[in-house]
Amino acid sequence: MAIQYLNTVDLNQNQLNQAVIQNVGTDPATGVVGQIIFNTSADTLKQYVADTQNPPVPASPTPGWIEVGATSAVESINTTNGTFINLAPTTRTTGNVIITADLSASGTADNTTFLRGDNAWAVVDNYVSWTLTGDSGTPESVSSGETVDIAGGLKITTDIAANRTLNIVHDLQTQTDTTTTGSPSAGGTFTTVDSVTRDTTGHVTGINVKTITLPRDDYSIVSKTNATAGADVDLVDSGGVIDSTVNFIGTAGEIVVAQSATPNKIVISQPSDVTIGNDLQVDNDATVDGSLTVVGTGDFTGQVTVPTATAGTSAPNLAQVELLVQGVGVFQGGYNATTDPGVPVISGASNIALDQGDYYVVTHDGDITFSDTTVSVEVGDFIFAAAAITANSDPASTEYTFVIADANVAGAGATDGATEKGVAGFDSASFTVSSTGWVQLKPQSNPYGAKVTLDDGGSATPATSPCTRAESGGLTTFTIDLTDASLFGTSALASNVKAEITQIAAPYETVYADVARSGSGTISFAFTGSVASDVYAALLIYV
Repeated sequence: MAIQYLNTVDLNQNQLNQAVIQNVGTDPATGVVGQIIFNTSADTLKQYVADTQNPPVPASPTPGWIEVGATSAVESINTTNGTFINLAPTTRTTGNVIITADLSASGTADNTTFLRGDNAWAVVDNYVSWTLTGDSGTPESVSSGETVDIAGGLKITTDIAANRTLNIVHDLQTQTDTTTTGSPSAGGTFTTVDSVTRDTTGHVTGINVKTITLPRDDYSIVSKTNATAGADVDLVDSGGVIDSTVNFIGTAGEIVVAQSATPNKIVISQPSDVTIGNDLQVDNDATVDGSLTVVGTGDFTGQVTVPTATAGTSAPNLAQVELLVQGVGVFQGGYNATTDPGVPVISGASNIALDQGDYYVVTHDGDITFSDTTVSVEVGDFIFAAAAITANSDPASTEYTFVIADANVAGAGATDGATEKGVAGFDSASFTVSSTGWVQLKPQSNPYGAKVTLDDGGSATPATSPCTRAESGGLTTFTIDLTDASLFGTSALASNVKAEITQIAAPYETVYADVARSGSGTISFAFTGSVASDVYAALLIYV
């Protein structure tokens, strides 16, 4: 958004550095003589002149946009064939001027000739000769206009496709497969293809045929009587020969597999000490005669009865836990530290008894005198018994733990260190506070600021505003009386007032005019041309 200057800007002969002229895609319909723009479409700097005719015609001027410097460009052109073109503003050549020149080369350009680098026409030589060779045979010369025939061979076919494409295609393979059937019995044989050999082009060069003999099916299973580990079972054929042996072995700590003294009998049992590698579910009662170790976690859906623990590593039952925590770590109420000793008495020779963990919350600020030191506490602080404290024992401060909560009321001070921190309230006229404690300052009005509409209200009877309007010498001047009771009072001095001019309507842009301050209480704003009332307003700050 551009800044509006409502009168002449005097740079006081200072440089205007890194300035950019207004960019436009097309020339504006009108302008002011001397106005400059930069046409981004024409990539040209232009100026608005009173008469675009060259030379100017005073009787009928044509204002408009011309390229900057266009009136002082090239004044004449001399061509090699003697043509003279005058571009001077007062005696320029009028009408269309055709500039011609002869090339030094002779000839006519067509689709078979071209202009060489030495400025001479040359004809394209379209004769081409090349040699056709192969892996075997005698090379053949091919001259311009001759045709080369690329023929297919063994299992190869060639054909011509669109766009000068030659396809070389391997013929499709045809194959006829045969099948045979057979039902060999145990010990019988049959033949199968074991492997196929092919070359790098994919052609099959040989196959290997293997004869397969089926095993016999008349086996018997015999269990050994003297196995060294687990149980061994022999597979014995009809001839009494052991063909193979199967060994059954259990899992250590979980399943035991053993050979009995009776032939063909295997004993599977659990060891004396059983290890269960995963979950164990017992639907009914379970009795463990020795120790029970549970690795990992377990869930009990019913009540588990635990005996009264006697060792530090044993789990206590509910009754023991309730007995242990009874009376320990209990909130004892508020503590008033206004007097010394406070109430209740937790210091001095008449202190009350407390269990470890018992605590108070301070309700009144004050000091507590102990046998070793004095401790200051504030509202909201916590006092914990760090150990069991007996009555009338005159405990030291080290037998308590003090938690400073800083819930005291905030105060005011000249420095940070000398100011009490704590709970505070906020003036609703100046602050808003959310339910979560977020405090925000409300927008504040400035008693030393004012907004005055630039109008002619001061000349009305009676006057309706401290502003007057006057036109003179091509300027419109608005003058504001700062001593008016609606502004800063009778003692106001214009030299102490800052001013900013803005539009009355949106977008409320700041504009710039001449601002002048009198030696007393008036300030004036001068604009070039005629400016109506109620267009601008002055924002004033008295410093």
